[in-house]
Amino acid sequence: MKTHDDGIGAHDGRTTAGLVGLVSDLWCEVLELPEVSPSDNFFDLGGHSLLLHTVRDRLAEHLGRDVPLVDLFQHPTVGDLADHLTSGTSSGVGSDAAPGGRLARLEARRAGRGARSRTARGGAQDVADVEDVEDEAW
Repeated sequence: MKTHDDGIGAHDGRTTAGLVGLVSDLWCEVLELPEVSPSDNFFDLGGHSLLLHTVRDRLAEHLGRDVPLVDLFQHPTVGDLADHLTSGTSSGVGSDAAPGGRLARLEARRAGRGARSRTARGGAQDVADVEDVEDEAW
């Protein structure tokens, strides 16, 4: 529901009502629709993943913070996304960045590969030592 004639920049990104207006206007612009309501689903309106990237980029410009793409998939209606953005929670980064999370495990694997390739240049004994350490770690 495009409610503001002042343009997208006129919305207050700190309140749910302001975010409903901002998200509505962004979706109208990206989907080339005259209006959307808070209960409209982005994908039901003809949106797809490539357009969702555009929405994410424009939201980040207006809000001054990154909005994980997964949040846009998990909150596909205007109202739900506005509520989520107002709450300040993010499902895209917190769980993966936590100790022992997916990103921590990925970094540990990368570090192990780097150590293995560096020691392989040093000789066979170094490689065996690294493999023993990796076996103990996993």
